[in-house]
This record gives sequence, C-alpha cells and structure tokens, in this order.
Amino acid sequence: MLSICICDDDPKDAARVRGLVEGFAQKRPEFPLSIETFFSACDLLERLDDKGGFDLCLLDILMPYMEGLELARSIRARYEAAEIIFLTSSREFALDAFDVAACGYLLKPVEQEKFDKAFLAAVQRLTRPENPSLLLKVKGCLRRISFHDLVAVESFNHDRVCTLADGSKAITTDTLISLMERLSVDPRFFSPHRAYIINLDHITALSADSVLLSNGQRVPVSRANLPALKQAYIEYLF
Repeated sequence: MLSICICDDDPKDAARVRGLVEGFAQKRPEFPLSIETFFSACDLLERLDDKGGFDLCLLDILMPYMEGLELARSIRARYEAAEIIFLTSSREFALDAFDVAACGYLLKPVEQEKFDKAFLAAVQRLTRPENPSLLLKVKGCLRRISFHDLVAVESFNHDRVCTLADGSKAITTDTLISLMERLSVDPRFFSPHRAYIINLDHITALSADSVLLSNGQRVPVSRANLPALKQAYIEYLF
C-alpha cells in the first residue's frame, strides 16, 4: 500500500486531484493506494511530525503562508525520500522544482492522461526495490544517488565526499553517522573505519588493514572492525 498526500489550499482543486488519483487507481489496481488530503502546508507538516511521511506528495505551489516549494524543502529537510509532484497554474517555478528533486511538474487543469503518466513513473520508482537511492544535500540543492553507483563516502573536515562509480564526486555536509543510518537499510554498506563508508559491491581486494575498491581507492580498515567486515562481506556474497 502506497501512501499518497494531496496538499492544495483550494478544496475544489484538491478534490480534482483526488479524482485523478482515484482514476489512476481504478485503471491500475496492482498499485493499492491510500490518500490523505490537506488544505495547508502547516496541516501537512503537523501530520508528518505526528505520524511520519508519505510515499508520494502531490503539492500545489501557490498557497498562502507557505508555498509548495518551501513545503517541499521542509519535507526534504526531514530526509523524506518521498516522490514529489507539483500541480500548479504557474509555469515560472518549473526550474526550482529540480532543487527539491521533484519528479513531476504538471500545469492545472491537469488531464487524466498526463497525470497518469507522471504518477505511474513516480509509483514505479517507489516500487522498484532493485534500485534504491540516497537523497543528498549538495551545494544548496538535492541530488538523488543510486546505491549501486555509490562506491565510498569519506569524511573530510566539515564535508563528506561521496565517490561514484563513474569517477565523479558529490560533496555534502550531511554527517557520516546520518548517512550510515540511511544506508544501513541495505546490507552492501559498511563502515570499516570511523571516517569511511564503503559499498561491498565495489571491493576488489581485502587485506588485514585496508580494502581496495573498484575505482582504485584504498580505504583503511580499523583492527576492531576487521572481523565484522569479513563477516559482512562473506554474508553479502553468499
């Protein structure tokens, strides 16, 4: 069951969006959905504080007190991995939607066919367990990184440097502890040293004091963590 929230200050627009979701659900019963509607950003944030997040958020942008983009930033600040689709009467915020890793930007009035296409893409991302991802705060915006592509994370001064399989790097101020907490849902990630997290998929050699990764990077292994690393690696492989 995927949890969906709708946030729109106009009750008629909120009802129309709910109708679009229900229209999708009728055609695609293989994706069971639960829907909650909110008429202000404050009401939605209170609900998140009380009961936790949603899988997919359908947000209006032009709302009083707190606009949809600010609401989305608040959701991302909670490290919510929810998919976000904006529904709005204005084109001017489309580029800003990328800063909060929105997966859709639809102009009202929204046709069912266009809605179904954007909604299905979001649902498929949510139900694709073979490709989980990490949402990072990077240079004032958010970036989604596939677990598969993340080779290692190194803590360096006030930053965490994430090395990716293509050789590029993503730098974030998120703490190593918070990153490990979010990565620990996947057994391929391990912290062999207090300054590193590695992806077991990318180990090419393991010695008594270090591991060699697929990109040529050598990461130290503390003596205390070596037995646990060996055990984790064996369990992951077999």
